[in-house]
Amino acid sequence: MKTYLFKVKLSYAKRIWRKIEIPGTLTLDNLHSGIQGAFGFASDHPYSFFMSGKAWDNRSDFEYYSPESSEEPFDPRKQAKEEKRFLRMENEFRHTLDERNIEAHEATEMLTFFHELMPKPRLQLPASKVRIETLNLKPKQKFLYLFDYGDEWHFEVEFLKEGTAENFFSWRIVDSRGKAPRQY
Repeated sequence: MKTYLFKVKLSYAKRIWRKIEIPGTLTLDNLHSGIQGAFGFASDHPYSFFMSGKAWDNRSDFEYYSPESSEEPFDPRKQAKEEKRFLRMENEFRHTLDERNIEAHEATEMLTFFHELMPKPRLQLPASKVRIETLNLKPKQKFLYLFDYGDEWHFEVEFLKEGTAENFFSWRIVDSRGKAPRQY
């Protein structure tokens, strides 16, 4: 069975880290449980994984959130419709700039302004629906795990490498450094 090895650090105390190995068939929700267990936290708050490495970044394409934090069920058709609407508006804006013969530097500024006013919709999925093996992770790729939207515990998650293991059905800590801080 294919496994994935992650190094998880507290963003504000990078000398405190855990290496967590997890089967690729498990989900980001399972990785969340692994991080919580590895740092001795109680899993009693919502969380998100931000693949850009920045929380609620308009330029981030993907956010995976805790299933219980969603106010409405995930609807892929609605999300696809929002994406198409955004692309149509962006294309219309570009066409208008072309028709008016706007100079390149001004057009770039105007497009930047357009993206600030109309951020591209992020793909948002429940973490319980996303298997780790489907993320197409590259070694050294980093992303943000944000736990507890009130206290905002930021963890840097770095994918280290793929491995293999037999009779392995959950996450496990394979190495660690530093004492984890108290959650409360």
